[in-house]
Amino acid sequence: MNSRIHMLLLCAALSTPLCAAVLPAHAPITLLIVADAVNPHKLSNADLTQPEDLQPALTAADSPLATAKATTVNSQCVDDALKVLAAADKPDVVLYFAHRAAKHCDGSDAQPEFTRLVAQGLQQGMGVVVLHHGLYVDIFTPGAKDELLTLIGAKTNSIKWDTMDGQRVYNVGGSHFVSSNGLTYPQQGDFAGTPGVAAGIYPYFVNVPDELYADTALVEVAGEQRTPLFASDSLGTRLLGYALVRPDWQGRVVAYQPAEYQPNALDDHDGPNFQILVNAIYFAAYGTP
Repeated sequence: MNSRIHMLLLCAALSTPLCAAVLPAHAPITLLIVADAVNPHKLSNADLTQPEDLQPALTAADSPLATAKATTVNSQCVDDALKVLAAADKPDVVLYFAHRAAKHCDGSDAQPEFTRLVAQGLQQGMGVVVLHHGLYVDIFTPGAKDELLTLIGAKTNSIKWDTMDGQRVYNVGGSHFVSSNGLTYPQQGDFAGTPGVAAGIYPYFVNVPDELYADTALVEVAGEQRTPLFASDSLGTRLLGYALVRPDWQGRVVAYQPAEYQPNALDDHDGPNFQILVNAIYFAAYGTP
């Protein structure tokens, strides 16, 4: 066993914060990133998580995510993504980080076609990871994303940028792969509960600063299986993340809200948010090891 593999196995066993993000050995994943940028808090390029930041972070030398191919497509010129999603050989995972409804490169509406292809992919076994403002309604074209938000299982329409207290991220998923693999939680606290999560004492970490989506609401359908993974009581109680499977799907959705602040979300490969993101992509592709 070479030293790199030995260290990854040791870090996974110890779940130590001194180790970089870790994943089980896995076949390379084909990853399609559909993303766009919004900057309501006027953050600098170094502080704002932007579409062009995702792929380099996930494919960096110290990222544990094995990728066969990773492609980023802007939601406002989504034609290349539609071709990939319509192909017989679909990507293993779509990472959806788009605030705005999809448009063709000629400016015409592509959201219905995009939603249909994502739904088709989930039915055929494709995974979807919804990160941060992927959960947000399109404020520029109200209602344009509603069908997709119903598909992915949640929606929100409010923000608060908190640089003082940030946001508590409770692990309410217990030993679920996404909320446990490679993760330690430095604190424990009383959580009052939220739909699907009982009141109790849960481990947590704090993101400072963070953008809070206080009115996040679940969109549920009969027969779905939703596993709460993360929750917060900063500015009210709500889910921050979940895994979702619906009756006609062979694939799964994983959602995680925190990601506005790039140094926490992507730059710190030893930090919990990056570990959660790679866990989510792995789980969306392969399920529990």
